[in-house]
Amino acid sequence: MIEVRSSYVVTMAAAEGDLVDVWRQGRESVWPEAGWNGRIQQMLHGHAQQSLFVWSSEWNSLSDWEAAMARARALPAHVEWSRAIDSRRLYGPKVEAFTVLEPSGPLDATPERLEVRSAYTVRTERRELARALMRRAGELAGWSGQNQEVLVGGNTGSNFVWSSTWAGLGDWEQAMAAGDDELEGWFADWVALVDQGGTREIYRNQ
Repeated sequence: MIEVRSSYVVTMAAAEGDLVDVWRQGRESVWPEAGWNGRIQQMLHGHAQQSLFVWSSEWNSLSDWEAAMARARALPAHVEWSRAIDSRRLYGPKVEAFTVLEPSGPLDATPERLEVRSAYTVRTERRELARALMRRAGELAGWSGQNQEVLVGGNTGSNFVWSSTWAGLGDWEQAMAAGDDELEGWFADWVALVDQGGTREIYRNQ
């Protein structure tokens, strides 16, 4: 399973205006016809914040995603909706794809729920160890979210993402502060393996 994240920079007027409504209309009327899935997120903290929106979706493979994009371009409803969306977007999409490491849960598309995405850079020779540790984290933590490896975009093959979803930032902070000997032991192993921590981005589901 992979997650594809398509990022768009939009005008501030659109971000504070009707962009989300137009996107939701497409999700309800166009996406089912196109065979699309997923969620729309607005960045709360990160490199673009209020002007960056993401369409996040899950697929069995990149070829499945590409086929769905091709089908959509032939749909009159999608063409009309795309014109409405494109008039509100400045740049994009910047497309990144991530391999979802098992065990994992489905993408959480609950409106207003937050997703915290913490990226880490691992040297090439340690990738297999990183995958094994990421899978172990999924078994230990029991949190809502996914552990992922970059497939397309960014530092492909060297970046891993720890993703988790929460009702609010307070819940995330409380979970980070909670003392759990087994999880703390895992994190010590992770710190010893990782070369550097990368970006931490927070998104809100729309």
